[in-house]
Formats: sequence, C-alpha cells, structure tokens
Amino acid sequence: MSRKVSIQTLADQLGLSKYAVSRALSGKTGVSDSTRTRVLELARALGYRQNTPGSANHSTNMNESHAVEPPFALICMNQLNRGEPHYWQRVLSGIISGCNEQGWHHVIVSPSLDMPGKNIPPEKAIAPHLDWTRCAGIIVMGAFPHTVLQTLVQTGRPMILVDHQEPLLNCDTISHDNLEAGITAARYLMSKQCRRIGFITDDGRAASFAQRKIGIELALNHFHTEAKEKFSFQTWKVDYENGEWIDKLAAVIQQLPVEDRPDAWIGANDDIALQWMHKLRQTGLSVPQDCLVIGIDNVYTAATSSPPLTTVHLCKEELGQRAVEALQRRIERPGTPKETVMLSTTLIPRESA
Repeated sequence: MSRKVSIQTLADQLGLSKYAVSRALSGKTGVSDSTRTRVLELARALGYRQNTPGSANHSTNMNESHAVEPPFALICMNQLNRGEPHYWQRVLSGIISGCNEQGWHHVIVSPSLDMPGKNIPPEKAIAPHLDWTRCAGIIVMGAFPHTVLQTLVQTGRPMILVDHQEPLLNCDTISHDNLEAGITAARYLMSKQCRRIGFITDDGRAASFAQRKIGIELALNHFHTEAKEKFSFQTWKVDYENGEWIDKLAAVIQQLPVEDRPDAWIGANDDIALQWMHKLRQTGLSVPQDCLVIGIDNVYTAATSSPPLTTVHLCKEELGQRAVEALQRRIERPGTPKETVMLSTTLIPRESA
C-alpha cells in the first residue's frame, strides 16, 4: 500500500513549515502565490487529499485516490539553477507547458549530488515521498554527475536529458545546436571585417560553452581556406560565478599592445557579453565603434542594453516543450533507438555588432 501523504510530508519535500503548507492548501492568506502554487502542484502529484470528518473522501484510501489522478513527469533540476531567470526558468516554463498539453502533472525535485549507498532503492534516493507508480517519466535539466543519472535510470522510467549529453546512458537528448551557435557568431563577426576575435568562457560551467568554442574554431579554420586575411582567436577563461573576473580580465587586456587586443568579443552567453560590454565602456572604449560584442542566448535584457546586444537566439521554451514530446514518444515507442535532437539557432543582429 502506498505511504499516506500528510501535510508534514508536503512540508518536508518543499522545505516549508506545516503552517505554511496548511494555509496554502486551505486557500487562506499568509503565503505567497508562488508558494501556494508549489504546494498545490506537489499535493496533486503525490495524490494528497484534504479529508474532513463526514466528507465523501474521508474514508477513501490512497490507492483509490491515485486511480483518478493523472500521471506526472518528474523534472530534475539542479538547485543552483532554480533561481536562474534567463535560461533555465524559461526552459522549465516550456516543460510545464508541454506537460499541461499532455494532461500530465509535474513534480520538480533537486536530487542530491551525493547519492546514498547501493542498498537504498533508487526511488527512495531520488524522491522518497513520491508515488512512483504514477511517474510517466523523467526529464533532467542540465548537467548532473554520472552517478545521479545512473540512479535515475535505475528507477526504470524513461528519461530525457535536456541540454546535456551522456553517451554512456541509453537516453534521448534534447539540446540546442551549440556548434551552430558558435559558427554563426564567428562568421558574422568575420563578415564585419573583424580579424582578432576574443572568446570569454568558463570551461567548468557547462558542456554547451565548450561546444560553442569548438563552433567558433571550426568557422575560423574553414574561413582560413577561403580568404587570404590572417585571423587570430584567443580564449579568455574566467570564473563566471565570481564577479571579480571582469576587473581581472580588464587588467590583463590593458597590458596588451593596442594592436594585439581583440577587435571583437564573443561571450559564451549573453550575461558574460553584457557584463563585458559594460566594462569596455567604463574603460573608455565605444561599442561598436572601437570593438564589437556579441552574445549567445538572447535573454530579455539583451534587447534593452545600451547598446542593444547582438546575439544568437536559443529557443528556450521550445527546448522544454520538445523534451516533453520526446518523453511521450519514448513512452509510446520504448524499443526505438535513442535520439539526439538539436534545435537550430538564429542570429539576432543589433547595435553592438
């Protein structure tokens, strides 16, 4: 028999007090709309029923309640990405929209990066309070350690990886064409007669950053065979999470002879490009008169920056929706070969380049 879901169960799963959960379930004031939404979504996913003496549901057991509940998609999201509004929250929005279209509920969890011992069932290690009999499948957002992904696979549910590839696992993957994004950014700058291109990235942050770098290098190497001009390309590795990278990189660039400084910059994402463009202007350089700047993402603030940032558009909401479609396909056709789907990118020219 399934474990009874109580208010305490919901509170433990969400990291809230029993008081807050109770207020949210009863529709009373004292909790924010976002908290109420989180509580109600998890309550539906777990099959929670708010029973009162004498009510029709009071004597209904949990198995009977589950019978009328739709399946849910388990969304695994790194805790560090849950508050990131420009990329992952938009991907998540697409996943939730896709689940709604399928008639599924959804549950968002942040699995521990340190998995427990092998004697613990994988379902308990990932989310012990869930009714796993109703889990339609798993959607993993971004990078997780291989041990975590292995544990998720061991649950036996179909699994889709979003913006992360793991060749050792037999899982479908949905991502952006990051090689194309890098190629597009580089070719555009070369068409603007730029000959010294700098790329600012954080090697340890995401595989997508590394793929974009490879795309830039592919574009430069290919163009070398078509033109007589000489191009230079240099990667500047920074600690993206540490805000001090901006001043440190600026100090290094100031030490270079003017003729060796890049005449164009590519940020591994828009946030890097926007921060760097602001720093360049602080040092007295004008964008785009003195140098060009381009990003990759097309976040909302890219269009309102000064000057507006040229960027390569990534379809974030569509990425999430496509992941749900892939999960539905995998459920319907479990024996088919695994797929890697890459969404194409689009250049958005603006005033910075």
